[in-house]
Amino acid sequence: MREKNTKVMKKRTYTGEADLSLLQMFNAAAIAATNHCGYLHPGDIPHHIYSGNKYYDPAETMTIWEDDQGVAAWLLIGPRHKSYDAQVRPDLRGGDFERGVLEYADDRTVELMRRHDIAGDCIYAVAFREDTARSELLAALGWEADGGLPYVLNHIAIKSVTVPALPEGFSFQSAKGIEDAAALAKVHNSAFGAGWTPELYRRVMESPGYEPEREFVIQAPDGTFVAFTVTWHDHLNRTGLFEPVGTHKNHRRRGFGRAILLYGMQQMAAAGMEFASVAHSDSNKAARGLYHACGFKPWHMQDRYVKHCYENRMTFSSFIVQSLCMDR
Repeated sequence: MREKNTKVMKKRTYTGEADLSLLQMFNAAAIAATNHCGYLHPGDIPHHIYSGNKYYDPAETMTIWEDDQGVAAWLLIGPRHKSYDAQVRPDLRGGDFERGVLEYADDRTVELMRRHDIAGDCIYAVAFREDTARSELLAALGWEADGGLPYVLNHIAIKSVTVPALPEGFSFQSAKGIEDAAALAKVHNSAFGAGWTPELYRRVMESPGYEPEREFVIQAPDGTFVAFTVTWHDHLNRTGLFEPVGTHKNHRRRGFGRAILLYGMQQMAAAGMEFASVAHSDSNKAARGLYHACGFKPWHMQDRYVKHCYENRMTFSSFIVQSLCMDR
């Protein structure tokens, strides 16, 4: 769909918790209008801002565009990942405004990589396979498909959930609060090698959007955590999200990953969710097998794109967007 008049557009930085709620409502409404094609689950937004981008100030990495209808688009740069999330309102997709947002995103990603001494001569993006407006714009802006396996967003209708019994002495728990930060950092590191410290994880637990009662763990008899997942709720679309999901490397192949997912679905249903979703790279055979074993089916494919870095410049479409916007 072509965009409407954008002359009243304003561009600003992210201000914190109130903006997070605004962006989550924006994405939920966009998902309802598009069957999720092209949009992050509302829970992905705080996860990307405060966990994936844990080393950066959101005021530096996030930009919001607004018009007389509310949020028109938002952008989160991930310097360490050499990539970005760009979400554009459904009625504005595929035209000069979205093109300008993407060109601004390209330039801003390169700028922040240089500012934070991130080495690399390429930047990366993903596009939902059915989102032809986005993929066509990326191609027009010099992006190329990287030829790798896609990311897969999986989906399941939550019906009756049978949670398997755990071995004697193991139990399902919710995170209690910041007193669990060290134990949670330890199990996250074992699952992903993510470089978490207790202080970094405490900051995530204190960030907007995170609620300890939605982080579920399996606790061993000695009190350590052997598996975990953080769950997120989209009440408008009644869809829960698992992000992330992990098992301690010393406890794999014992059924704990499947158990924590089924327990999480049970808790989602209790909170009013009718569907659940989880994403993985199609190259991750273990994750694919686990999610399929729990009943998830592939829903949306997200193809990966790459672009060689270039000197920052003001392109024509960037000029259009910036000339129509007044920073505030």
